[in-house]
Amino acid sequence: MASCVVRGLLTLGTLVAAAAASFPRCPADTVQTKSVARAQEECVGYLGIPRARLAVYGEYIYPDDAETHRMVRCMGLNLGWWSDADGVQGPAIRSFFQPDPDDSQYERRTYHCLRSQRLDCATPHGDPGARAYESFRCYYEQYGNIVATPQFVPLSGLQLSDVVLRCADILQVPGACAATPSQHAIDCFGRCVLLRTGLYTDRHGPCLERLYVQCNNYANETRFRETTGACYRQLKAECPDECTLAGRFLRECFDEGAF
Repeated sequence: MASCVVRGLLTLGTLVAAAAASFPRCPADTVQTKSVARAQEECVGYLGIPRARLAVYGEYIYPDDAETHRMVRCMGLNLGWWSDADGVQGPAIRSFFQPDPDDSQYERRTYHCLRSQRLDCATPHGDPGARAYESFRCYYEQYGNIVATPQFVPLSGLQLSDVVLRCADILQVPGACAATPSQHAIDCFGRCVLLRTGLYTDRHGPCLERLYVQCNNYANETRFRETTGACYRQLKAECPDECTLAGRFLRECFDEGAF
């Protein structure tokens, strides 16, 4: 589950051993939603920015100064839409903005805003605060209005690794030196990971909105929802077993490299 969930799974023991070696434990409740206002308040506290600034940010006013650049970068990291190495994460940041239904050009304008400042590709150079601020401003000025309600925050690598470790504990997965597990055991492990990340339930299947944000590999959200949803419905008709259904969903319903 590097950028998305778990793909391939190799052997369960190898995966669990790698996760255990790379990351410490973190809280079990990995599903998180958060609002822009909450993230701003937290970042003002983290960075020691004067509380008077919070009232300005609370009105969604963002002065072009170094202090605000730092806050916006922190907010982007907090909400999962910014990476200093990779830049703005489109699926994540778009979930925090609501376009005007009568506006048919918002995507084009946002793209051109990002491209005109070379913010449409990873550029691990320059001031990350300024890059985060300008990226956010493109969406703020061109894409739509800020959504006030909490939205899904994509899970970090640390959180995903913790999910892997906890599912290994729950299912008593053997170590890397043990015999190769059965396909059904791998499928049950994949199902556990999907359930604990909040990206899937046995009753309703995949949460396509969250999966789109978490995967961050698909440009067209509508097409992603249609093709992934259709794939799941076909598998559901074929798979009476919940583990097999979840495992085949992971293996068959995503482009190569998405998971």
